[in-house]
Parts: sequence; structure tokens; C-alpha cells
Amino acid sequence: MEVHSLDKESFRGQINHGITLVDFYQPGSSACQDQLHIDHGLAQEVRFQAAVVKVDIDQEKELAAEYGVSSVPTLMLFKDGYKVETLVGQQSKDELQKYIISYATMSDSCV
Repeated sequence: MEVHSLDKESFRGQINHGITLVDFYQPGSSACQDQLHIDHGLAQEVRFQAAVVKVDIDQEKELAAEYGVSSVPTLMLFKDGYKVETLVGQQSKDELQKYIISYATMSDSCV
């Protein structure tokens, strides 16, 4: 499963439905490239529970500023339009999967 790139317009539509993990990254960063490899593996495993997407902070500076991204990689988990987690730095597939599963099984009234 591919991790799709989002721009400002597609970002809004994506995060409003279900669970979305957004990787704010910078193409020239080796840590970001490593994280994107992890994201691709994660996307395969959680494809029925969450979308895994990426935002290039060089292309989407306004979006990165709006969400306070000052370090990369920064990963944000959204559920039905609400930001529920922010993780800064490279994250393991297992750790990210735990977050996704916990929010996928949580009732909507808990968000």
C-alpha cells in the first residue's frame, strides 16, 4: 500500500474521516526517509483501520506552520478531524500501530 502525499486541500478532506496518521517530512532528511520506509510497512498492516499519509513541509510550509511542525519527522494522528497525538522523531512501526489500534477501538465519545 502506498503512502500518499497530501497538499493543503487534500489534507483537510483526509483527516476529517476516520483515523489518519500524517508524517510531516522533509525530502532531504535521512531520518525522514527512514521513517517513510517504516510508514510504508505500517500502511500495509493498518490499511483497514487507518490511512497513512505524508506532507512535504518544504512544499506545504503554511500547513506545517499551522500545526507547529518545527522538527522532522513529526507524526500526527487524527481521528475524525481532531488531532489526538503528536510524535516527534523517528517512530517504530510497532509503536505507531499501538497508537492506531488504541484509537480505532476507542469510542467516539472518548476523543
